[in-house]
Amino acid sequence: MTVFTNLGIAAKPSNTFYRTGKNLRTVNSKFTITAAASTNGDVFVLAGPLTTEMKVQRILAPVGFTGFTSANDNDFGFHYYKDGTLTAIDADILVDGGDMSSSLVSIDLLSLNSSLDKTSTIGDLLSLTPDNTYAGGIYLTMTMNTASTLTTGPLDLDVQIECPTA
Repeated sequence: MTVFTNLGIAAKPSNTFYRTGKNLRTVNSKFTITAAASTNGDVFVLAGPLTTEMKVQRILAPVGFTGFTSANDNDFGFHYYKDGTLTAIDADILVDGGDMSSSLVSIDLLSLNSSLDKTSTIGDLLSLTPDNTYAGGIYLTMTMNTASTLTTGPLDLDVQIECPTA
């Protein structure tokens, strides 16, 4: 008999998330995208402020998501606010160039990046520590590098954030 252990336990054997579960926070991020007003480089704030100890577990699109015409280059990453202006930390660290121009095979948009280590905290991904972070917090964002040209409709995503436990 072969015993299989999930990848999380293999990577982080002391982390209870992979054994008994942890506190997951779900943030519903819903936007109306209007093709006429959509421009290349639009940034959508999906969740925040977040801390360096949190992990982004999933970014879920609803079943039946049909896509946005021409929106074939989308990045998921992190920004912070500086003097009221959203500034990129690493705008494509989670997903770089994700295609949302048609129906999606997977509802978890993080699966568009096959090399993403979901066991990493935001701090691990951005090389930040709790003592070396952004004062106003870190924001999870989606940058639509190529705007939707024909499709108008809702962008409705559920973001699952793992919160740290003591």
